[in-house]
Amino acid sequence: MGKNGTKLIKLFLRFCFLFVFLQYSIAPAQAQSRKVKQSERNYEKVRKQEKKDYEKRRKATLKHRYEIQTKEVQARMKATEQRSRKYGRKQRDPFYKDLFKRKKKKPGKRR
Repeated sequence: MGKNGTKLIKLFLRFCFLFVFLQYSIAPAQAQSRKVKQSERNYEKVRKQEKKDYEKRRKATLKHRYEIQTKEVQARMKATEQRSRKYGRKQRDPFYKDLFKRKKKKPGKRR
């Protein structure tokens, strides 16, 4: 083995040492304790519940706004809602594009 072979072996050993050193120095920093993971799960549960409650209150408010109107106004509101749904469909993607999307579809506004 010549000088070049020795240099290559030394270079290879340096990279191996550096790789092993980085693996063991970074890995503990990424690990999380059980309490941290559990607190994150609890936080997500609370957020999900708050979002659900908010949607429930929002729907109740919209329903109340509709119910306090007179019959004529309710009819106009209903007609406007139908018209906006009809013309709003043109801005949506075709249904076959939704079939192949990977992310979940967000729930639409419904009464």
